[in-house]
Amino acid sequence: MKYSLFGLLAVISLMVPMSGKAAENTSTTRDIAFPTVASAVTFIDDFDQPRGTSRLHGATDLIGPKMTPLYAAVDGVVSYIVIPEASWGYQIVIKDADGWTYHYIHINNDTPGTDDGKGGIENAYAPGLKRGSPVIRGQLIGWMGDSGNAEDVTSHLHFEIHNPNDVRINPYQSLIAAQGGSAPTTPSEPPAPTPVGTTNDAINQDKNLVNVFSNNCLSGSLIKSASNSAVYYCGADGKRYAFPNDKVYFTWYTDFSSVTTVSAEQLASAPIGGLVTYKPGSRMVKITSMPNVYHVEKNGVLRWVSTPSLATSMYGADWAKKIDDLNDAFLSSYKIGEAID
Repeated sequence: MKYSLFGLLAVISLMVPMSGKAAENTSTTRDIAFPTVASAVTFIDDFDQPRGTSRLHGATDLIGPKMTPLYAAVDGVVSYIVIPEASWGYQIVIKDADGWTYHYIHINNDTPGTDDGKGGIENAYAPGLKRGSPVIRGQLIGWMGDSGNAEDVTSHLHFEIHNPNDVRINPYQSLIAAQGGSAPTTPSEPPAPTPVGTTNDAINQDKNLVNVFSNNCLSGSLIKSASNSAVYYCGADGKRYAFPNDKVYFTWYTDFSSVTTVSAEQLASAPIGGLVTYKPGSRMVKITSMPNVYHVEKNGVLRWVSTPSLATSMYGADWAKKIDDLNDAFLSSYKIGEAID
């Protein structure tokens, strides 16, 4: 989706579910972790601003890039989760031990890199979340988006706080405190290496890596040391994942411009998490010790392409040119799934 000049103003016209009682514009400050990447968003005190002619905005809208991670503001449980997508989009609600609830609305519904509305729950919520799931403060719970009736404005998080009587209070001061550190928080993003490289969350999603707020390296970045040409992907779990060869690397990236050189000490501080596998659907692979040709799916699942006609339908008439040999030494990073037939 394109950004527009009306930006923040357009967001305020959205209709979102307001299940709580009348909003209360108080100065209550809750001790929360910032619910997304603080450095990636902008927001104003838009609580109680008019929405049309009949209602007021009972939330704070945090404007940021699509697929920006969303984090649990508190320890608690998932008290509500929207599946399938509703008219207002994907939503998750966390309830803390005191009965306060924290509402996240317009969570992503797109395939990463698109605005197709076909991302499904795997690109909306962190893996395994359901009603009743316990969460800890700072835990990855999903990704920012423009789902539901936010499709015509920029991606953002519509963030509400409700007191135990289900009255919406102004989240602004709680967000300012969490962002500025006057309230104890879990850091929302590890410090970036210098110079800062470009980040990409696609491999985190492919491997279902959950953010643990490690300071080892910037999640989604590419790093290498000055003394070695090996390039690593920094995972959300604080570990680094090696590209076994250029063929795998170039299924994810077009060049090396995003790679940041770090000190040997910083590189060593991030433990090895494993290997990056082929990007799903980019190439077929043939295991050197086996005759079969495989299609690669998410998280390195290999599915046998059982006939040439299937290969043609999936990869085109020149499918035979889109096969890479997969060394047996790397096979442990993959899983054999069901055949495609």
